Amino acid sequence: MNRQLALFAALALLPAMLGPLEAEARALVAPLCGGGAVSIPVAPDGPPGPVQGPCCAKGCHTGSSRKRLDRTQ
Repeated sequence: MNRQLALFAALALLPAMLGPLEAEARALVAPLCGGGAVSIPVAPDGPPGPVQGPCCAKGCHTGSSRKRLDRTQ
């Protein structure tokens, strides 16, 4: 493979390795058909309501209801 082509390929993958840069969104801007725009403010605190812990994200499994693998073979 050509050395310049390999360098170009490595440089092309650099943004994918770094990921998106962090940006703080303060408002959503929606363009209108007439040429104007509407700005919708975004609350920095997140959705309203009580703070929930990570327990709501996990599945509920008991040890007796799941199938067990037969490892005696």
